[in-house]
Amino acid sequence: MPILTTVLLFAGIIAAVILIVLIFRGSRIPETDIEGRKRVNRWFWILGVFVAAAFIFVSFT
Repeated sequence: MPILTTVLLFAGIIAAVILIVLIFRGSRIPETDIEGRKRVNRWFWILGVFVAAAFIFVSFT
């Protein structure tokens, strides 16, 4: 297994764990904290796209 595939696989797993933490943390943010929700949503989408790209890349190699 090439080193890039291994690194992407581990990075994808770490990002997936961070996504799970963000989901639980985001569900505990009060409705009135609009800025906090925007920040969590932004990181959620960034990490979600990274996880998807990493696992798609690994699955095709």
